[in-house]
Amino acid sequence: MNSKMGRSSAWSGWVAFAACTLLVLGVLNLFQGFAALFEDGYFVTASGQLLVWSYDTWGVILLIFGGLQLFVGMGLLTGATWARVVGTALAMLNIIGQIGFLAAHPVWSVVVIALDVVVLFALTVRWGAAQGYSDESVSEWRARDEAQRTGTGAHRRDIDRDEPMA
Repeated sequence: MNSKMGRSSAWSGWVAFAACTLLVLGVLNLFQGFAALFEDGYFVTASGQLLVWSYDTWGVILLIFGGLQLFVGMGLLTGATWARVVGTALAMLNIIGQIGFLAAHPVWSVVVIALDVVVLFALTVRWGAAQGYSDESVSEWRARDEAQRTGTGAHRRDIDRDEPMA
């Protein structure tokens, strides 16, 4: 994903998936925020009680949160490490927030929590591999990169074992 390195792995696909999922979650939170602002009964539980704050407060919180998710999702598409850290925090906060909505919208909350867990997985598991650092050290990568640029055709296996190229 990092264009400076020109390297990628299957895990960079997971990060791109997390970025797209975070973008979708941001849009969904924006919709929820607008619904809270313009539809007073949206966050009422079956017993008729409002969850925690006023509708306007929930609406503003969700609009800001959704905007942050959109911004961070775009940052993830560039491979920015700051976006990974902030995206992880936002996913965790969204899980906690959705637990508060379980009484009012149980299916919706569970779906959003599941999407947040997928985002957490993609952003926390094998980040180095997604950035192209996988199992090789920097010196191994440099040697392999130099071999590829000079056209010697050296493979990582040959570099690791110090074997002559066949």
